[in-house]
Amino acid sequence: MLHIAICDDQPDQIRSIRRSSEIYFQKKQDLVSYETFDNAFAFVDAIDQGTVFDIVLLDVCMPGILGTDVARELRKYNSGTEIIFLTTSDEFAVDAFTVKATDYLLKPFTQSQFNKAMDRAISFIRQRNSAKIVLRLVGGGICIEQIAQILYFESRGHILRVHLASGTVLETRKSGQEMKDELDKIAPGQFASPNKGYLVNLAAVHVIKTDYVEIAGQEIPLGKRKYRMFQEMYFQFMFSSTRI
Repeated sequence: MLHIAICDDQPDQIRSIRRSSEIYFQKKQDLVSYETFDNAFAFVDAIDQGTVFDIVLLDVCMPGILGTDVARELRKYNSGTEIIFLTTSDEFAVDAFTVKATDYLLKPFTQSQFNKAMDRAISFIRQRNSAKIVLRLVGGGICIEQIAQILYFESRGHILRVHLASGTVLETRKSGQEMKDELDKIAPGQFASPNKGYLVNLAAVHVIKTDYVEIAGQEIPLGKRKYRMFQEMYFQFMFSSTRI
């Protein structure tokens, strides 16, 4: 089941966007549920209360708050939601992609343009849901974990601490380089090292500063002279058509 949110302050636009989505899914086998919001603050409240959406179809210019700011609030809770902006202005396109937007469509958009944006979103969702890694745990046992749920790895001697989106921390015996090599086969370009002893999921990065990156509120040190290189890797991954 795909859970889709439509957020636009104009009820007629909500109806039009939903109709475009319904047309898109007519000949597909996906089960879809919709939740609509004509008030951006009501949408933010739903996110704050833990509601999770697979895809958000989001207007930019709304009373009281920009859609890009709504998306930043969403990213505090969920790095995996696919966000498609639908707006009458191209003024905020750059801001849109800093919050990891899947696409940015100008109204009035065609069904073909909408379909291409949805194809991209669905492709990313399917990749995330299928990409998994097997972790051999310290103390015995294994764990099969979705790549999308891994925030970052932290090296402690010969132990790698695996920090998950749920807040759980697992431990596995493997070097950072061995883990990087394994991940590159599963999710090319998605994991990078900001500093010795750390390997982070670029899809989970919320902020990049000159001396640290922020993931789920945790500041991870960024090595001296690594800022530009790390930023380039981040944007290369985010604009890649193969991100997980």
